[in-house]
Amino acid sequence: MPTALRSLFPRRPSLPVPLAWPLSLIPGAAHSAVLAKFLNILFAASIQSGEFEFLRDRVLAVEVRDAKIKYRFCFTGLSGFVPRSIAHSPDLTLSGAIYDFLALATRREDSDTLFFSRRVVMEGDTALGLELKNWLDGADLDALGGPLPPLLRAMNGCMGVYERLGGH
Repeated sequence: MPTALRSLFPRRPSLPVPLAWPLSLIPGAAHSAVLAKFLNILFAASIQSGEFEFLRDRVLAVEVRDAKIKYRFCFTGLSGFVPRSIAHSPDLTLSGAIYDFLALATRREDSDTLFFSRRVVMEGDTALGLELKNWLDGADLDALGGPLPPLLRAMNGCMGVYERLGGH
């Protein structure tokens, strides 16, 4: 592919400002409520089996920098994940670009690479962060069933096409 065309495809794309802007207008509490509901549906069996006890009563914040979205939530036991307001200081904050979070979720890139290169940044309780990273590394997302595995496969395919178009 010609170099001029390759330059149209940055190595790690970010969400364009015109797409991020409307997302930034939605209150953080709404974003957090949607994410908590999604996590409760997605991980219902894991919640019931006590897999997330290491997160109990710990406030997590996730910042998707290029989308200008900030999620804040907490695991409360059998009730699952609940949104938290900005009044609750996070025990652990993960921040990164949407592309890097997708690379983490699809396992397109190794979590250690993403964290050590500071593309996904962890701040706060490092022991909790390490435990969460280890859980993410060991989770069998295909075993969850439902829409997540096909969605992750589709995202992985899209990322592969993007990388091939950009010559990366």
